[in-house]
Amino acid sequence: MAVRVKLKIKGKNSEETVLALVNSGFEASEPHLIIPLETAEKLGFTSSQTDLEDFDLAGGGKASGYRVRGKFEVELELTDRNPVSARTLITMLPGENEAIMSDYLASELKIVILDAQKGEWCLRDEIGKKKRKSAVT
Repeated sequence: MAVRVKLKIKGKNSEETVLALVNSGFEASEPHLIIPLETAEKLGFTSSQTDLEDFDLAGGGKASGYRVRGKFEVELELTDRNPVSARTLITMLPGENEAIMSDYLASELKIVILDAQKGEWCLRDEIGKKKRKSAVT
């Protein structure tokens, strides 16, 4: 199933809530979020606000994306408590159809994966007290 969470992305002039895949295999040296071009358009990001960036993929491949200049606030949307927020880099990746967060961003949002196959997770202060289920559309 994988773990997906509801994440509100705050652009310069708009906000968009997406389901984001929590990907511990997306290793990054700072918080990073990949978004599809469709989401970038809804947030008002344009190519003039970006720089071309190359990524190393698992298995040795490479991909190119468009990193939006600056860092943006994202909020982990929760129904039973206040949202958890962090600032992150954002890259638009052609061909991607969902938002994907790096291991670093997941850590900043205090997300702990309990069971990746079952889609179970919790926040760091909920370990042993609560299990949350992966968000679905």
